[in-house]
Amino acid sequence: MRRLFAVILSLLLVLGSARTLEAATVMCHEAAGQQLGEVIELIVNRFVGEPVTVHDLLEASLRGMTEILDQYSIYLSAEELAGFTSAMDGRLKGIGVSMTVLEDGSIVVARVLPNSPALAAGILAGDVLLYIDGVNIEGEMLDIVTGMITNPDYERVVVTFYRNGVKHTFDIVKEEINSPTVIVERLENEAESAGLRGIRHYRYMQISSISNTTGADVRQALTNMREENVRGIVLDLRGNTGGYLDVTIDIANQIVPQGIVLETVNSSGRRRTYNSILTDVPFDNIVVLVNRFTASAAEVLASALQDSGAAVVVGEPTFGKGLVQTVYATRHGGALKLTTEEFYRRNGDKINEIGVVPCVLVERQQNFGEPDTVLRRGMEILIKGQ
Repeated sequence: MRRLFAVILSLLLVLGSARTLEAATVMCHEAAGQQLGEVIELIVNRFVGEPVTVHDLLEASLRGMTEILDQYSIYLSAEELAGFTSAMDGRLKGIGVSMTVLEDGSIVVARVLPNSPALAAGILAGDVLLYIDGVNIEGEMLDIVTGMITNPDYERVVVTFYRNGVKHTFDIVKEEINSPTVIVERLENEAESAGLRGIRHYRYMQISSISNTTGADVRQALTNMREENVRGIVLDLRGNTGGYLDVTIDIANQIVPQGIVLETVNSSGRRRTYNSILTDVPFDNIVVLVNRFTASAAEVLASALQDSGAAVVVGEPTFGKGLVQTVYATRHGGALKLTTEEFYRRNGDKINEIGVVPCVLVERQQNFGEPDTVLRRGMEILIKGQ
């Protein structure tokens, strides 16, 4: 058992602070490791039922620890960590949706990717996820749910959603999802159908998520638009549930005027300030589109553009996730994704549980296929230069 205690203790220490621990803290961790080891020994030696391994019990105990934390803190097994990393790197085999968690714990579709199996099947933004392959996912963490859908061991997945009081079930063959996180399009067709003129020198730019490649993709898009003498953009952050903080700061340095982008505060009260050094903004006019699924890092961009006066924000109040998660890898292949900081917007206000309130409130598009009223209002503002 001494060896088992040592393994557990080393794991607990890895999950703790990277700084040198005080002697009292070490003793506390040793006692915790011993207590956990005693329980595991009892289960392994005395439990009557399906055999369980020490590894299984350790994984279960680590998951249990995060259950008393916030909804964003979670332990990831080695397999789940690999899936999480692949998703953030834009390498994923799935159905082509991004999802978020509402205040009541419901997991909903924030965005359906273009040319995806989900779009072809008829899944819509706002659909509430109920079952995956017949398993009720109520109370599950988002990362676990994502892993269930993208499990590489299975070529297809059956998902059941709740929409307008009716359950909809889809049997979907998964595909490699390589949807770009940055899309730039002309606006003439949308403007013509809305009866708008003078849109030729403006563009629509959508940032669907903030992955490892998004900063470079934004930089290339801006370069192309400068060559085309584009005067302004509609920046669509609807359904963008966030991503990497360092990439967010990179993007801010390309479109947010010089000044504070955000400040973060950790558990000890230490503040860190992230700034934009951009002195030459790329466009005279920017309109940012947001909705209730715009969250986290995407809220940082929207609020920094709003507070700096560089953009008019249009749509509905955003999700309100003003927390930073840090991923700590363990020596045994898994990782702890832990909430470590809260962030504050450029003007000093909180975002967590508040969100970003648009300058112009527009109700969201109710049904798939209807005119995009938020985009149309954004184009009107862009043309008028308000």
